[in-house]
Amino acid sequence: MKFIRNKLILFAFLAILFQGCEEPIREDPFVGIGASRWDVGKSANFLLSDDRFTALELEIVYMEGFKPTSFMVSEMTDFLQELTLKPEGIRVTEREIPAEGEEFYTTDKIAELENRYRESYNDGNTVSVFLLVVDGFYMQNEEEYFTIGAAYRNTSMVLFGRRIAENSGGFRKPGRGNLEATVALHELGHLLGLVNIGTEMVTPHEDTDQDREFHCDNADCLMYWAVETSNVLNFMQNSVPELDENCRNDLRANGGR
Repeated sequence: MKFIRNKLILFAFLAILFQGCEEPIREDPFVGIGASRWDVGKSANFLLSDDRFTALELEIVYMEGFKPTSFMVSEMTDFLQELTLKPEGIRVTEREIPAEGEEFYTTDKIAELENRYRESYNDGNTVSVFLLVVDGFYMQNEEEYFTIGAAYRNTSMVLFGRRIAENSGGFRKPGRGNLEATVALHELGHLLGLVNIGTEMVTPHEDTDQDREFHCDNADCLMYWAVETSNVLNFMQNSVPELDENCRNDLRANGGR
């Protein structure tokens, strides 16, 4: 199996373009389908602050047989409540969709699935985040990559359910809930603009290695590069890693708690 370098994974997902039907031009460019087709990090301030949106909806859509653990959902909710200013609350919806039965998913296929199944978009005072869980692995340009999850649009994330299943719950493997939650929170961190991808750094702490761009240089931080690679299995502890103070300071400076 070939393992993609972290930076290349992120760039591949950043390259997804809008697919599907165009919606009418709106007076408010920050609501509706069009507002969910931007690059990762572009909605960081909307997600963090209460300046424009005072509520947040997390829409979780999963393929049959790959329902996320309640632990992961709880960790995502707690993460958002702790870091964002949403006085009208955070709401979670979960919905099962048919399994595609495909072994591999490309960036284009993931975008097509979102266009088909996503129902929640920014509306009124509510900003929306979409999480898709698929029943296969990630492949691009006919290469299979060790990718457990990725942030690929400004409010969109994907988890690869079969990759999670084969790397959790066994001897010397993390529990499924811990692995799911660690990767999901890491990708959610990217949507919030970490590191230096929509949320400016208060103190420089982006990894200077050219293959680890957009990640924290602290090996104990949730936003460390290893979380998006096969090294996550060695990186994980008995609990989900936390953001370090540099990352937290960045989020506060961009409107978060």
